[in-house]
Amino acid sequence: MRGASPFWPTETSPGDVPCRDYYRKLVAGVAVVTACGASGWSGTTVSTVTSVSMDPPVILCCVSSGSRTLAAIRHAKRFAVHLLADDQPDLADRFSRSPSDNSRFADLGYEVRLIRGAPVIAGAMAVGWCDLHSLTEVGDHFVLFGRLTAVRVGHGRPLLWHDRTYQALDGRPDIMSTAT
Repeated sequence: MRGASPFWPTETSPGDVPCRDYYRKLVAGVAVVTACGASGWSGTTVSTVTSVSMDPPVILCCVSSGSRTLAAIRHAKRFAVHLLADDQPDLADRFSRSPSDNSRFADLGYEVRLIRGAPVIAGAMAVGWCDLHSLTEVGDHFVLFGRLTAVRVGHGRPLLWHDRTYQALDGRPDIMSTAT
């Protein structure tokens, strides 16, 4: 029999604060999504990038409903997803702020080129170029499904987001791995 316990919820629908507390415990890789829209280059930081399918190769990421980058992706029908390395929290911070999107690229400190229809920031750990496959509105965000058309994979360790701070892998080998 379940009694009143700190483990069992007392509410059927959590409020804003409990949801945020729960979400903070998730671990996510940090990425910057860029696109070239009608008003120029745009980019935003995301912490949700997931592989969806190998055939065809599709990934997903989540972008705020009011994002200028979402408008640019809808316009261009393509975008680039930059997986950031653990020494790039500066990029994550820059693209998570709310100044105009064009200013995010000014004096960046990294070379940026338009490649395959999207602005690409040199130095990212990996870049995937996507054609917009579909998008779905869910609450205050849109889930973007991108069909990978090209990838460039470099070296480095991923920048992670957990408990409202950037994190890095600690370098210990995976002691739980059973893969051969």
